Amino acid sequence: MYSLYRSIKDRMERYLRASTLLTQNAAAGSQILHVEDAKYFGFEGLNKYCPHIILMDSRTTGERTEDGGYSGAELIKVENVDISGNTIYLQTPLKNDWLLSRTAEIARAPGEVIVNDVVIGDLQVVQKFPTVCVNPTSKSMQWYTMPGSTNEKCNIEFLVYVAGGGTEQATTDLLKLTDAVEWILMSNLHIQVSEEISQYAVTSAALVDNISYGVIQKGSEFLKASKLSWTGNVTMLRDYLLGNRTSLYPGEIEGQP
Repeated sequence: MYSLYRSIKDRMERYLRASTLLTQNAAAGSQILHVEDAKYFGFEGLNKYCPHIILMDSRTTGERTEDGGYSGAELIKVENVDISGNTIYLQTPLKNDWLLSRTAEIARAPGEVIVNDVVIGDLQVVQKFPTVCVNPTSKSMQWYTMPGSTNEKCNIEFLVYVAGGGTEQATTDLLKLTDAVEWILMSNLHIQVSEEISQYAVTSAALVDNISYGVIQKGSEFLKASKLSWTGNVTMLRDYLLGNRTSLYPGEIEGQP
């Protein structure tokens, strides 16, 4: 099951943390960004629901400002993306100049929040915030003899942690980021796990059936937290076992040629 959870983690990272460098200077007033790789910024549905990206450079500190932004950065919304041309079109003009000499880059900012990490596991493995954890909880499995597949019900907790637990900004960030994670999980995940065995595929229809919010403590720091309880009905195609002489597939009687 590690491959499944790794694939979910990678998918969440692409949706929540995609980043790329600019390849041309972007002047204030422009609504076009030329980037190294626009591939992970071209998800049409995600751009409609979570359109915010953030422009940063060597001057960006990451500290929050009074208006909810980030010091030395600019939050802006994506209009559409030309993946083949590595071009991103913006909804409104840029307010600042973004220069290659300052290593200008962009990153996704779902809910106007910079996600620092996506990890498999719970709070003990988290080092920086905000972060999203993929935490497996249970799995049940039903075999189908034909065509060689299983139907598996997986339960996973997706945990969102935001620092500054005593501030209104932290609560706002938590709610917006949780909404973004919920939308991704409700968008009917279709995951291909190809690195293990080429014919090994995973398709998941997902449901978030409960969300809880709270405050927790890590060391001396208080964090805002949410837990999304996710259930996925997963079909695993196991036809790669057919025709193979392996004890994993009881298709041949032991001792027969």
